Amino acid sequence: MIDGVEVIPLKQICDERGRVMHMMRCDSPYFEKFGEIYFSNVFPGAIKGWHKHSKMGLNYAVVRGMIKLVLYDDREGSKTKGELNEFFLGENNYCLVKIPRMIWNGFKGYGTC
Repeated sequence: MIDGVEVIPLKQICDERGRVMHMMRCDSPYFEKFGEIYFSNVFPGAIKGWHKHSKMGLNYAVVRGMIKLVLYDDREGSKTKGELNEFFLGENNYCLVKIPRMIWNGFKGYGTC
């Protein structure tokens, strides 16, 4: 695993009315600070990447469909420099992937499964 990357299983509460999908609370042990939240829609087969952020970390969670998230570490001095990680995220693997700053990331849409 790339140094600084965390995978945190997230809770879902399902009943006859539907589903609540937790992502993050201010008292979560993995919460750092609020920066911005945005939602991305990706069509099946489309790729969004590569990009990296120099000033902030990222938090990925997928509430509908599925993506393949790919991370690459090219940070000078990193003990995991040159390492590549791949994750499938979605309704059947509902988790939060925390990505530290300066990690290349991109994802491919797979639709629903």
